[in-house]
Amino acid sequence: MDDEKAPELVEDPYGPKVGGKLLRSLANISLGVLEIPKNIIIVSNRSNVIYGLTGGTGLGILNTAGRISVGLLDLITFPLATESITQPIYP
Repeated sequence: MDDEKAPELVEDPYGPKVGGKLLRSLANISLGVLEIPKNIIIVSNRSNVIYGLTGGTGLGILNTAGRISVGLLDLITFPLATESITQPIYP
């Protein structure tokens, strides 16, 4: 008989998952306003500067509200180790 061991399943520890979620929530809350200039630049590059300033600002405000809301939700529920809702994870 061979002395081969069965491969063990290695699960991610709970602590780093919870710590990552807490850090992700604080980053989304504090850096969510960076969505406004980011979206102005993206929309300006896709179309023109005038539409970038108007449409990009509106889209940036919506994305900021969404990112801050998800950050608050993650902050409240950080003991539950779940995956990120926002993509990309950080602004």
